[in-house]
Amino acid sequence: MSGRFATPPQRAILIGLGAFVLLGLTDGAIGTVWPDLRDDFGRNDGSFGQVFACLSGGYLIASVASGHLSERFGMTTVFRMGSTLAALAFGIIGLGSSWATTLVGFALLGLGNGTLDSAVNAWIAVKRGQRAMGLLHGFYGVGASAGPLVAAAFVAGGDRWGVPFWIFAVLQAGIVVASPLAREGFDDTPDAPDVEATRGRTVEAPPYLLALVLGWFFLYVGVEVSAGQWSFTLLSEARGTDEVLASVFVASYWGGLTVGRFLLAFGGDRVAPEVIMSRASALAVVAAAIFAADPGGLGGFALPLLGFAFSVMFPAVVNRTPIYLGADRAARIVGYQLATSSAGAIIVPAVIGLLADQTSQEALGWVSLVVVLMMAAMWAAVRANAPTGSATPAS
Repeated sequence: MSGRFATPPQRAILIGLGAFVLLGLTDGAIGTVWPDLRDDFGRNDGSFGQVFACLSGGYLIASVASGHLSERFGMTTVFRMGSTLAALAFGIIGLGSSWATTLVGFALLGLGNGTLDSAVNAWIAVKRGQRAMGLLHGFYGVGASAGPLVAAAFVAGGDRWGVPFWIFAVLQAGIVVASPLAREGFDDTPDAPDVEATRGRTVEAPPYLLALVLGWFFLYVGVEVSAGQWSFTLLSEARGTDEVLASVFVASYWGGLTVGRFLLAFGGDRVAPEVIMSRASALAVVAAAIFAADPGGLGGFALPLLGFAFSVMFPAVVNRTPIYLGADRAARIVGYQLATSSAGAIIVPAVIGLLADQTSQEALGWVSLVVVLMMAAMWAAVRANAPTGSATPAS
């Protein structure tokens, strides 16, 4: 590489993007390989809960620890640690030697991916800003979209579910090897200008602001995951939508999520995050209401709008963390945000499943609307209590 693309921060961004593509590939592939993995070990579908528990448990622990480790050892060391854990985990899962060792592999994968997710998000928030944050999460979407296709190429017509994990192990090992190239970019890049203004001073935020932010992350990731997981069931079973069309609607939801994040990457610096969040929250309320009410059978068409509204939210709020809550503790707080996000991803879909069993599958739409309204109210409370002058005006 030469020219401006050879600068240390840009090398760090490229390596971080590679790590996020792999995060997406992993999340997209696991569901596709599950039937073959399950049958190989003579398990039932209920055993998927054990896989999810191992992944989520490791992710929660790593998310909380990552910020503290970054403050003590530096971003490069923590990034290499997470990448190494993930590469080792992929190899163990790919071996498929026993159910117990496979669960160990998934627990290690949760630790590795949780460390990477938290560390890179915090670095981007403090050092690079909103456009880079949008690009980061856009590349995650690319990986998540490609993951099922990569896995399907090996499980279709043959019992080779372990091969994708070996491929991921090799790619992850490549990131470990490349990580020294990012050391200067990760550890020595100056803060973004608006973040630098908060460095070394106490941000005058009320003590409950952190609780509001963490509550918002819990709700947001819970409803984002729920919409992706339960929409097909609602559309195809409760509303009688053709299964192919229902699949297209669900794919359009993830497509809206990915497209919106790339738009944020290429034009997000032109609009303040607060303005983006205000518009996205309003669009999410409208889309969730249409999806829940299903007027004239048009509820499915609201899914790409809902995905598009959701797309900018997570990156925008992470990006404001050092401004609202202080750059000096941003790495720790981003870790807490991802930990509460993981809890939301577990609890909110489970609650919807229980409500669907007790009432009807239409619970997804109405719970989603209620959660989106709660998010909008919580974000308004965050803005009302954020430190004075913390907003960046639109340019």
